[in-house]
Amino acid sequence: MKHSKLVALTLAFFAFVSFQVFADDLFDLDGGAAGPEDPTAEAAPAEEGEAPAAEAPQNADAPKTAQLDAGAASADSESEKELRDLNVEKKKQIKVVQKKDFTKDGRFELGIDIGFACGDWEDLLAVGIRAAYHFNEYIALQARFLYGAVSWENETLKQAKEADAYVAKSNLMLTGGASAVFTPFYGKLSVFGDLIPKYDLNASVGVYYYRTVAEGEGVKKMNNNNVAFQVGFAPRIFLGKNASLSLNFDWFIMKDKRPKQEGGSSAYLKSDFLFTINASMFLPFAK
Repeated sequence: MKHSKLVALTLAFFAFVSFQVFADDLFDLDGGAAGPEDPTAEAAPAEEGEAPAAEAPQNADAPKTAQLDAGAASADSESEKELRDLNVEKKKQIKVVQKKDFTKDGRFELGIDIGFACGDWEDLLAVGIRAAYHFNEYIALQARFLYGAVSWENETLKQAKEADAYVAKSNLMLTGGASAVFTPFYGKLSVFGDLIPKYDLNASVGVYYYRTVAEGEGVKKMNNNNVAFQVGFAPRIFLGKNASLSLNFDWFIMKDKRPKQEGGSSAYLKSDFLFTINASMFLPFAK
């Protein structure tokens, strides 16, 4: 009997304790979070040998932190907006993999040419000058003048002379004209991993005055004044911000005349290929 009463008393005690715990969880409206501290309550003294707890930050600092975060977010927003709303001038400088540090937009170009022309019977050393204005990075108007300075016989002419054949030849004397230049490609090259020159590739079409001198064995020389159609291609390497070096491949096509051995002349379609090396500088100088 004693044991049964003791068991019943023990079960009643545990039931009461369980109900108290369940009631605390049931009516804890803060979800277990601690409520606001009483400002008048004093902090519990630290136990002996224990470092005092750090004071909690005051509520007055909260608005200041929020203001700083808002300022940083505003700065980030401005940076992103600047990247999105790039103006025209900035867009011109980032059309390639990296920002262009060389520009031709609105600048004049002055240069000198030296090269040679491949003729039917004679080859020719040509020298000249050029001037161009670049409306933007892609389009320019160019004027050139070339003079045939020195000519020499090629192997074909030597063989014809050995065979006692009559040869009527017509060589470039001078040419000058204008062409439109288009530059759709720009980039960089890596030379042995150390040198990284900048380059562009351009194509040109134009109209030129083309003067030739025609002659043959035992006949009078003829000076021909022709209108020539020109097409060209030129890769260019930039030497800093104010100079460049280019290789020019130009074809001149025109109607020309050559003297006949029995007298008179014959008309034919003449095509000259000119290869020149050009060194240019750009004005105004860029820093």
